[in-house]
Amino acid sequence: MKRPRRRWIRDRRPLVFLAFSDRPARMSPPHKKKNNARLYAVQQRKNPMKLFSTASILAASALLVSAAHAQDVTLRLGHTGAPTHHYQTISELFAETVKERSNGEIQIDVYPADQLGKQLEAVEGTMLGTQDIFLVSDTVLSNWVPDMGILNLPFLFSSLDDVHEVLEGPVGDQLEAKMEGTGAVVIGWWMGGLRNITNNVQPITDPSQLEDVKIRVPEGEVFVETFKAMGANPVVISFGELYSALQLGTADAQENPPAHILTQKFYEVQAYTSKTAHIYLGSPLIMNEAMLESLSEKHREIILTAATEMAGVHLKMVNDLEDAQWAELAELGNQINEVDVAPFREATAPVIDMFKETLDADIIEEIQTQLAD
Repeated sequence: MKRPRRRWIRDRRPLVFLAFSDRPARMSPPHKKKNNARLYAVQQRKNPMKLFSTASILAASALLVSAAHAQDVTLRLGHTGAPTHHYQTISELFAETVKERSNGEIQIDVYPADQLGKQLEAVEGTMLGTQDIFLVSDTVLSNWVPDMGILNLPFLFSSLDDVHEVLEGPVGDQLEAKMEGTGAVVIGWWMGGLRNITNNVQPITDPSQLEDVKIRVPEGEVFVETFKAMGANPVVISFGELYSALQLGTADAQENPPAHILTQKFYEVQAYTSKTAHIYLGSPLIMNEAMLESLSEKHREIILTAATEMAGVHLKMVNDLEDAQWAELAELGNQINEVDVAPFREATAPVIDMFKETLDADIIEEIQTQLAD
């Protein structure tokens, strides 16, 4: 896993100086004769142990100040999910793991449901340093790093296990490198889920049934072109406004993983769900780069290691939850439709070729080759 540059060491050096900058530049010797400064210097030469003791005290004090600084780390982690969403569960587990491994020296406070701001402003804040850590969708992140949109290409992945395998390898490293210069770094490739279509018109089992259906999509050209290819009428609406848009009829349909459909209660305003699994929703965990580099090496290693480990934990969590989520949606009155994805895949195949012209074609082909093996 790629580690940040060690610029933080240079940044931390002034701490010792600042801690003692209010001390007099020269100690006033306890002597009443004239030319006290010169006599005091002579005394110090005659008693080097006294000078050594003073230096030792200063050095020890500096270490105490540095240690106290290292122990006082409180970070804020935000995400868009409801308090009942698996985003909250994995974020709390991450915070607990970091706290335990740091012996309580690192406290991570978790804020669900856009409490720290909507995604666009929260991501920008993380890049600028007004926010510490954010669990963002890859779709939103593609506004700053367009190649993150590769992960949203239709039917590029057939399972979350495929996604995890790809992102924990060279492709993940390449996408992380594309964050350079943004002010933030990806510290973990966490899971969102595979997206499925819900609507109020009819059970959808074939792309032709999407003809002229107003479907809400997130901001992202890949989503717009994907649903145009299936004949739908895509409408860009923010996630925070999605429920009311469905309720008011601004959109007839939407698409999200089952966890979102359930925790956001979209089933209250949508009658049908089709298990299309057409696009992957990624949830990279990003952190302000300057904040990460300002931490001690020990603290930084704890955070990076835990964030990477949580990717595997989150994968298992999302996979384990999915069957129960589908069952709960059915119990709540939502009609769940199994579909043959082949016609959907065929209809959207030209979208991948289209985006090879504007996104990193080498990464796209590397993913296709890796998953074909």
